[in-house]
Amino acid sequence: MSASDTELRQRTVTSLLWQSMGVGGQRVVQLAAPIALARLIPRDEIGLFGLVLAGIGAVEALTKFMGEETTIWSKRGAEARYLDTVFTVHLLRGLVITAVLCALATPLSQFFATPATEARYWLPGLFLMLAGNGLVEGLTSPARALKLKGMAFRRVAIGDFCSVLVGTSLTIVLAYMWRDVWAMLVGHLATTAMRMVISYIVAPYRPRLHIDRSVFRELFQYGRGAAGAPFLLLMIFTAPAFVLAKAISIGAVAIYDLAGKLAKLPEDIFLRVLGPVAIPAYAQLRSDKARLGRAWLQAVRAFLLIGTPMTLTMAWCGNAVPAFAFGAEYGSISGLFAWQALHGGIAGLVSVVGPLFWAVGKPQLDRSAQFWRCLAMYGLGIPAALWFGVTGFAAATCIAITIALVLSVTFALRYLDLKLAQFLAATRDGLLVGAGLAVVMLVIDLTIAPEGIWRIITAAATGGPVLAVLAAKMLRKGKQQTPPNRPTDSAAEPPAGAPPDDLPTTSSL
Repeated sequence: MSASDTELRQRTVTSLLWQSMGVGGQRVVQLAAPIALARLIPRDEIGLFGLVLAGIGAVEALTKFMGEETTIWSKRGAEARYLDTVFTVHLLRGLVITAVLCALATPLSQFFATPATEARYWLPGLFLMLAGNGLVEGLTSPARALKLKGMAFRRVAIGDFCSVLVGTSLTIVLAYMWRDVWAMLVGHLATTAMRMVISYIVAPYRPRLHIDRSVFRELFQYGRGAAGAPFLLLMIFTAPAFVLAKAISIGAVAIYDLAGKLAKLPEDIFLRVLGPVAIPAYAQLRSDKARLGRAWLQAVRAFLLIGTPMTLTMAWCGNAVPAFAFGAEYGSISGLFAWQALHGGIAGLVSVVGPLFWAVGKPQLDRSAQFWRCLAMYGLGIPAALWFGVTGFAAATCIAITIALVLSVTFALRYLDLKLAQFLAATRDGLLVGAGLAVVMLVIDLTIAPEGIWRIITAAATGGPVLAVLAAKMLRKGKQQTPPNRPTDSAAEPPAGAPPDDLPTTSSL
């Protein structure tokens, strides 16, 4: 391994550490909200919030602006005119989306309306409440992307944690006072606003309203390749709201959503930890496919070493987890939590593969994989929900994410000029650890077969030490390979608005 490979590895490990602590802290705080909400707000109210969020998100995703990803990818991303153009386009998009959502408030409310919800709420008002969410998000500091590009994740992680802490705390307080869906709507908007405000503390910048034509053309070119991908992802993530609400009930949406917040921890953690770190790391290597291929295989191996035992542990717990966290009614659907945990593990691996395409300027490959995933999710999920209920829908989502994984890996191997045998070799250690853990859990089931809280405690005592040892070993290995007399991410971060030291500056292009 060359010195540059080793340095990038160390920078990546340190970034992952900060991002893991930030995301881990956020997840702890965010899980407090549904645990409290499940006890303070009726189940149908929680399902109604999911429907409103799905409707708003579907419209926003149609014109999703990939400004942050483009800034990371572009060699000009540190220029002031580039950042100003990104800010201006993002703000204009927010204004347009807000106007469109205000106009669609009534049609959206009619689509999701039920006699019970219409008797309790003026439904268009719920959608109008969140109509400005995209506009608030559009005011975010464009320089935040430079922190990600320079892999300086410390301030980003702390800032994101603070915004989630404030927003979640407000949501819980309002839920205690109001006991209805308005608490969740106001809390969601407040979290977005807090994240926007803190972005200027994390990455200070004074944006100007300005559009540079050459920058706009570059944004358009990148966005054209990514066109439709955010909408596909949004349709995938909101599928439970669209399908289960119509096929079963609003209450089924709440059960699926809250159980999924726990079951999909591997997907959520790795999507939010590895994704933001992997894109800038891959982007620095995009001109050297050999090094990029090695980094990608290392990321796959790292995920499987952690994600496989995590997925198996969660799946083995079964419905004991949601029943303990949210109440007995949220653990009443047999097999649901295990299917959701399996989906989370597979999706976590997809979240390792997908950033490669965005980093090298080929987001259309990720879009293609997500298109077939979305098609399978609705094509299989709707009849599965009608015939087999919520569990059938969960099984269909596992089939859909497996299709996306196969396509993503195929595209990645082809782009990186790697062989399938090399990919399988990277998966070997993680699968072996998972197989060993599965055997231990099978023996436990055949001997003592714990239930309820004892099943959770047994799972933590069995899988927890395995995860701790593997994580410590990976971090120790990364630190031991730090090149001598070279700075790491613990060094001072680049000043806001300035490009990282190890990236080309505008004067050197």
